[in-house]
Amino acid sequence: MTLSIETILQGTGLGPTQSVGLMQVIPLLADDDGVALAPPSLEVGTQGYGTLLLRADADTLVPTGAGWIVRQRAQDHALASATFVKKGEQKVVPTAMCIQQTQGGTITQGTHPLTILPAMLRKAALAVRHVVDFRKLWESIGALNAAHGVGGVGGNLVAFLQKFEQELDAFVAELEIVDRQVGAIVLVAGEVVGIERTPSAAYFRAVFGPLVRVCYGSLAVAVAKENREGPSTRVPLVLAEQTLAGLRAALAVAREREEAIANLVTARLRSEPLVPAETPDEVLGDAEIRTVAGPRFAGQVVTVRGRVAYASLCT
Repeated sequence: MTLSIETILQGTGLGPTQSVGLMQVIPLLADDDGVALAPPSLEVGTQGYGTLLLRADADTLVPTGAGWIVRQRAQDHALASATFVKKGEQKVVPTAMCIQQTQGGTITQGTHPLTILPAMLRKAALAVRHVVDFRKLWESIGALNAAHGVGGVGGNLVAFLQKFEQELDAFVAELEIVDRQVGAIVLVAGEVVGIERTPSAAYFRAVFGPLVRVCYGSLAVAVAKENREGPSTRVPLVLAEQTLAGLRAALAVAREREEAIANLVTARLRSEPLVPAETPDEVLGDAEIRTVAGPRFAGQVVTVRGRVAYASLCT
């Protein structure tokens, strides 16, 4: 099986770049690809620590790094790998991981808000995706917390999210989904840090918030703490005259420059190779999940009859 970023982007166009803080999002636009994999609307619970119970009303793809942070007095959980859930199936996943070391208790099955693991944890999680040990991500979460001034909580991801809650909320409040958006190229401080593609606009709407708030928002917040300047890929608005006509002209110039930068960024990515694992992580009919890695990116890809329907790659 041969893969590249070009394979993942095939059939998509680019939407207008959006910027918040150090994060920029270049939308990927396409018509729904007809793949019958529903967005992750699930009933979720735990059967002891490290074992998730998942149920869906349609054949569903649970995204890579999916997690559930609940209001119950229960241990939050996440999955390292994407997974399929068949319609009506009560799926048992024994390779889940606790992401709240200091809280006990199991999750009562029901509908709980989806999150997606921070980009900074994704490679570590994928490396242990087949390991059966509910504690397997605690060390990595603890290191993330310690590096960003969240002390004394160990492998407790919610402590990080609570510390930076306002900054993370801003990404969801200020970034918008556009028509026909099925994915995004994500930049932080002018560097591409993630590529996301989903089977449909409905699927992308379901994962957009968790992606921009937690997965990539956490990275943007962490980079901002290093006192980075604004990204060089952001285009300033330069007014030649203080009138409505002048504003329209300045916006037109800025959008043209943004489009040129987005095309350049994408062109540089397309040839990057990805090496898929020899065997799929999971198969459902004609669809299969494979873990992939390349010079800069690692993540997972879902193909249906050899065609990419989903991809989630982080640096």
